Amino acid sequence: MDTTESITQIRETGVVGAGGAGFPAYVKVSSKAELVIVNAAECEPLLHKDKQLLDCKSEPFFKGLAIVMKAVGAKQGIIGIKKKHSALIAQLATQLPSDVEISPVADFYPAGDEITLIREVTGKIIAPGQLPISQNIIVMNVESLYNIGMQQPVTEKFLNIAGAVTNLHTVKAPLGTPLNDILDYARPTLSSYAVIEGGPMMGNLITDLADKVVTKTTAALLVLPVDHVLVKKYEDMAHPERVNKIGKSACDQCSMCTELCPRYLLGHPIQPHKAMRSLVFHRADSDESPIEAHTLYCCQCNLCSFVSCPEGLYPSQVCSNKRQEAIAQKASFEGSLSNPPHPLAEFRKIPSSKLKNMLDLNQFTDTGKLADHTFTPATLTLLLQQHIGAPATPLVEVGEKVTISQKIASTGDSLGSEIHSPANGTVSTITSFHIQIRVDYT
Repeated sequence: MDTTESITQIRETGVVGAGGAGFPAYVKVSSKAELVIVNAAECEPLLHKDKQLLDCKSEPFFKGLAIVMKAVGAKQGIIGIKKKHSALIAQLATQLPSDVEISPVADFYPAGDEITLIREVTGKIIAPGQLPISQNIIVMNVESLYNIGMQQPVTEKFLNIAGAVTNLHTVKAPLGTPLNDILDYARPTLSSYAVIEGGPMMGNLITDLADKVVTKTTAALLVLPVDHVLVKKYEDMAHPERVNKIGKSACDQCSMCTELCPRYLLGHPIQPHKAMRSLVFHRADSDESPIEAHTLYCCQCNLCSFVSCPEGLYPSQVCSNKRQEAIAQKASFEGSLSNPPHPLAEFRKIPSSKLKNMLDLNQFTDTGKLADHTFTPATLTLLLQQHIGAPATPLVEVGEKVTISQKIASTGDSLGSEIHSPANGTVSTITSFHIQIRVDYT
């Protein structure tokens, strides 16, 4: 298969970044790069999906990596994985192609941030606002490479189930499966609980599970007690007025949020304490607020809110809010973008063990073995936007019979991802947001 055919196939099969914002994979593979880095660091506590894929599904993973390396013209591939996974590293070492190596990294957060990972495995720093391709590098996550290696439409998703549940597993579910079905399988051990979709550091607190379904970016479901410290933090962060009020009244400008910021330590201009300081100059009776363009370089890892701040404030959410204001105002940062890394950067990494302890996650078993379980939902709800870019446009009509892997929605020439049916069935509903399929298991 030549490069053009590979890119076309990746686009047609609907592969996106499987653990982040869902960036269409064909765009990355359309670039030319000297190095492909596999992001297998999986730095969020309690998450194991990528490790399970490398352990149990290594053949399609390595096939996908080879396809990508050939398409971009890369001479080398590097798998960035935490050194603590010594048994898995030894297993992978027996399967490595000659042009791929393993780079063990320390167990800290956020080792899985792609800019941080690039620094760890190559020593290179991606300049603020630049993409890895600026250094002739592309970064791909494990599941995206697995999907590319499968060479068929993406209709299923691997995800972790963690926290206060009986079945602490990694599972594979059809896209569009209700999250309630996943939780029924998980068997929560609490009568009343909260659910975070994604990892504990960068996930989203789900306030209403009724319409939530598995998408191409669903990485994990974390079940926690309703009074857990993380739940309380996510609840506070959902209310900008509260975030700003307590930040304005309690921030003493100690600057710990900045001193431990992973991007600041790499020389990027983000300084969360300055965003917090700006709250003092925001008049309550006015919509006007100081523009903090340095927040455009925040990676939104939440480290400053969940770990760094001794007052328990929310610098990351303030930065996120200020970032949106800067984008809306089309502001640009006017300071230096050529700062060297902090001289103490190597000594300011946050160990995962410390993170788990501070977030009260040690009470949960840290495992996630891949389970052989088949989900059979009666109805699948396929969102038309499971990716960065334009939403897909339906290609089917209500009442139409569809077959498994059939393309049912397309973004055409726009940036986005094609959507395929995960099962045989009948289209029951089409809205501007989703397509519902009544599944036929006969």
